[in-house]
Amino acid sequence: MELDERVRTIELEMASHEAQCEERWKTTFNRLQDIDESLQRIESSVMAGGGAIILFMLGLLASHWMP
Repeated sequence: MELDERVRTIELEMASHEAQCEERWKTTFNRLQDIDESLQRIESSVMAGGGAIILFMLGLLASHWMP
């Protein structure tokens, strides 16, 4: 195989590799964005639940101390 042919083959392989990697990165970034959105929803739920528990506990304390 001539050097020019080998160089051309490597160029074609690299172009194919770059296209595949670009698609994989797009998929990875989309999945990471979905995970980030899910974590934000979970965090919001935990914060709301924590606030509700604190208010419930304060209500119990207030009703215990009131005659």
